[in-house]
Amino acid sequence: METAHPHFSLTPQPTSPGMIVRAEGCELITSDGRRILDAVGGAAVNNVGHGRREVADAVAEAMRQLDYVVPLWPTPNRVALGEYLVDEWLPADFEHVFFAGGGSEANDTAVRLARMYHVSRGDEQRYKVIGRVPSYHGSTLATLAIGGHMNRRDGFDPLLAEHPKVPWDNADALAAAIEAADPSTVAAFIAEPVIGASGPALTPGLDYWARVSEVCREYGVLMISDEVMTGFGRTGRRWGFEHDDWEPDIVVAAKAITGGYTPLSMVSASNQVLEPIIADGNGVMFFTYSGHDASCAGALAVLRILADEQLVERAATVGASMLAKLQAAVGRSSAVVEVRGRGLMLGVELNGLASADVVAAALERDVWIYPGGSGPAVNDGLLFAPPLVVSDEQVDQIVAVTAAAIDEVAAGVVSA
Repeated sequence: METAHPHFSLTPQPTSPGMIVRAEGCELITSDGRRILDAVGGAAVNNVGHGRREVADAVAEAMRQLDYVVPLWPTPNRVALGEYLVDEWLPADFEHVFFAGGGSEANDTAVRLARMYHVSRGDEQRYKVIGRVPSYHGSTLATLAIGGHMNRRDGFDPLLAEHPKVPWDNADALAAAIEAADPSTVAAFIAEPVIGASGPALTPGLDYWARVSEVCREYGVLMISDEVMTGFGRTGRRWGFEHDDWEPDIVVAAKAITGGYTPLSMVSASNQVLEPIIADGNGVMFFTYSGHDASCAGALAVLRILADEQLVERAATVGASMLAKLQAAVGRSSAVVEVRGRGLMLGVELNGLASADVVAAALERDVWIYPGGSGPAVNDGLLFAPPLVVSDEQVDQIVAVTAAAIDEVAAGVVSA
């Protein structure tokens, strides 16, 4: 497939709406002046809106002072961000933070951390990490192996270690999988509180997490909460796990920690997990750009905006309104299986339509929606995660365009 800019990507990519040269609020602006409503924050990343000068100023000021400092050493913004996260965002017994570059790196680190915990306790046979189908935890070989996004795993199977998989909404299946794998070999269970790209906004039943927590505690299996998409207010709570009756041992976050202004992700763990690792004299290997000072400065600015403008609370109220409007507009369509989600992380599961086709039809109407689905595990769908500053008028535009795009593609399928 041809592209107007063939050299900026390793392989050919679908035609873009044009060169994106600027962004403001909830809109992306092309070189020819076209304004595209960003209904998914890029890729469920931007939370405080595009073009926030205070974030850019914070990053610029940091870069005027420092460029690269090896991640082993403290810098002003690394230290400040770690303290702010512990004081204002993390659960009470989470007192240490590791920084990485993106969600894949962070989830890869969480898997290594779970392994180190068991090794440090003398439980060296524990190495398996149970994932769900569908799910997505990153594109490293470890995270692809553990994840249940079949399309993104395709072709890499010979390189991927075998890890058990369970259905995304069946806690009893988790217990059975641990038994089948030999409980003495299972290190951790990893899950997204609300599933993202692989099954847009899938959320299990009310008793699911309580039962999963019981199972993991019974077998000594650590619980990793992948909050790459759900963390920092996206679902209307600080963390996705706060909606339900459980608390993880390890928390992973990315995307919204900086709102997309700088690359950064984080991993934190309870003191119970870290104490044996520290006592054994172990540490987690950093990535080259772990905790870059300018990235940490950007994160501090974004997180303070979230707090000052009460955007977490806003995600809950605006999200409930947007969910109701989507349900009214497309929920009864024969081309839609379900409309679902929490806060401003919403999904529309499609029935017999290709998500790429609906996304293209919406983009023709100047609205960007994220295509979801993961192969045979779940139907194609649409993911919505607009900046938390999205206006009521913009919500109405997103809903109207979504309905029109679904109708257009459905009509084409019927006529074909």
